[in-house]
Amino acid sequence: MSASNGSSSDLTTTPSSAAADEHLLRDVFLKAVRLYTYNTPIRKGKYRLYQTALRFVKNKPTAIVAEARDGRKFISDLTTGMEEMVFFLGEYEPFISGIARRLIRKGDVCLDVGANFGWYSTLMAKLVGPSGEVHSFEPVPKTFAQLGRNVDLLSDTAKPIINNIALGDRDDILKINIFDDLTSGHASLAADDSHSSASFDCEMTTLDKYLLTQKTGNVAFAKVDIEGAEMMFLRGAAKLFSQDAKPIFLMEMALAQTSRFGYVPDDLIKLIAERGSYTFYKVDEIKEKLILIDHFDPDDIGANVFCIPETAEDSAKSVIAEYL
Repeated sequence: MSASNGSSSDLTTTPSSAAADEHLLRDVFLKAVRLYTYNTPIRKGKYRLYQTALRFVKNKPTAIVAEARDGRKFISDLTTGMEEMVFFLGEYEPFISGIARRLIRKGDVCLDVGANFGWYSTLMAKLVGPSGEVHSFEPVPKTFAQLGRNVDLLSDTAKPIINNIALGDRDDILKINIFDDLTSGHASLAADDSHSSASFDCEMTTLDKYLLTQKTGNVAFAKVDIEGAEMMFLRGAAKLFSQDAKPIFLMEMALAQTSRFGYVPDDLIKLIAERGSYTFYKVDEIKEKLILIDHFDPDDIGANVFCIPETAEDSAKSVIAEYL
């Protein structure tokens, strides 16, 4: 028998290196798919293609670099169900983001309530510039850590002030629920017995108290997406409506979420209208248009809504008019 020229480790791959090789091949595969989906001018079929590609991936990456079309960098977690579009297409909620991009101005003070992984927080920061401010709120610790990583990747602009708290109608410690079979964006202060979940304590305060503590100027734009807790937020945000120039809201008003808190989307319309003179525009992301509304029917599933105050500048009203 001839002598071996090396140990058995020379002929086999250790478990750790095998896993590393598997992850490398996975990332090469995903980046190859991205090369097409990001660059092709053909819109049809891109979503189906990358969703199909992901089904072939055994362990989706939790930290893979993605670049938005405007140059922003993200560390994307492809297990959350929310960030695939950023990685494969370089965009997220493109119709809504495009409108927000035209409404937010340099020097504005903006709020991102329910910031998640930071798409809107970092977009706002780029738009308002060093003369503006962005205040972001994300109560889920794991998601907050990801928000922090993505904010740290920002360059050439002032970074958002990020807060690992929830905004509501009082100071309190509440349970927040993470549902096993739903995306991270569905974390909620309300329970849902139809889904298994884990819960943990989170700190809640009011926006009024926060703004007083921060000595922040008038808020120009507030994006609020907090899975049905929007009513609690508004009840603790009286200061926004005492401003001479009231803020523009981009707010999720979704029946599936509000019903967990015992109200319907139309109650949000009513409360905002009671506190200021506003016009409401429902977002139709499929047809890429805005629809003027003055209420939601009780059984309406709701929508994302741009709420434009009468005090908004004519330029903002003109932007909205272009999408009707």
